[in-house]
Amino acid sequence: MAILSPDSYRGNVVTSRIRLARNVEGFPFKIRDERLARELVKKVNRALVKCDTFNLYYMSNLKPLELEAMKERNIISPSLIENRACGSALVNQDESVSVMVCEEDAIREQCFVKGFHLTDAYKRIDRIDDELSKNIDIAFDKDFGYLTACPTNVGTGMRASVMMFLPALSESGKLNELIDEVEKLGLTVRGVYGEGSDAEGYMYQISNQITLGYSEYDIINAVESTVVSICEAEREESARLYKGKNQIRTLDRASKAYGILTNAVLLTYEEFLRHVSSIKLGAVAGYLETESIESIDDLIFRMRPANLCYEYGKALSATDRSLYRAKVVGQKIKKLVKGV
Repeated sequence: MAILSPDSYRGNVVTSRIRLARNVEGFPFKIRDERLARELVKKVNRALVKCDTFNLYYMSNLKPLELEAMKERNIISPSLIENRACGSALVNQDESVSVMVCEEDAIREQCFVKGFHLTDAYKRIDRIDDELSKNIDIAFDKDFGYLTACPTNVGTGMRASVMMFLPALSESGKLNELIDEVEKLGLTVRGVYGEGSDAEGYMYQISNQITLGYSEYDIINAVESTVVSICEAEREESARLYKGKNQIRTLDRASKAYGILTNAVLLTYEEFLRHVSSIKLGAVAGYLETESIESIDDLIFRMRPANLCYEYGKALSATDRSLYRAKVVGQKIKKLVKGV
């Protein structure tokens, strides 16, 4: 199946991510010794100097609000927070790359890129992985490949994932059928934060399940071709649900959402997510003019509870969060959305 230019999938594809799991000879997979953890983070830090400018965060030095905000932005994982005494993360300036130390594996490297750019994300993280391999004795077996804490990661140790916006398939009920088909191909569909998490605002993560016996580019190609098929199914269903005779209802839905978001006094995250998804749906369908669909996605991350509080400067009560969110969203949506 031919894959069109990345711009062809704007709106349906939110981000692309490559994550690599690595362990170190002589170190346990799950490091719980603080001395070993500090020794390893120094090795990782020295290796990354040649790649980019990274900020080093020790989980033990961060406040709970900072930890939760970083987790909401997918910079760190729940597993890293659980190992707070030993865990650390090196994050580049724009937060597109983070290297977690003492997570489920000794090292977890990840790169996020906006849009449908899995190969670009892989090339960036592969360069970082090469530098780590030059400076650290990575655990590798000639028969099995990279050795990891979870057996499903053995092999390349790579997870390639794409975050997708799938309102039509969700609302039609056809998403469950699609999930079954995807799983037959050795891939999986999960929520925003991966395994065990829920979908937010019609957003789902598509990724490979197995890495053993496949090359990195085999995995990327499998995920890419599946994402293209899902995009085509979404657009077909979208045309049925939101266009033609249903166009006026879709525009009405998006316009009402605009009215609520620009006039609300109190706005919970769940309310915001429901209405901003309707605005995004209207923009993807071509009924609303926006500054950029990516800016709507950025606003979704920004309005999550911990990040909202972090932006404000302190923890807020649920009511105060709703007040502040309504104020920020109202101002931002007026700038982002035109032609309502």
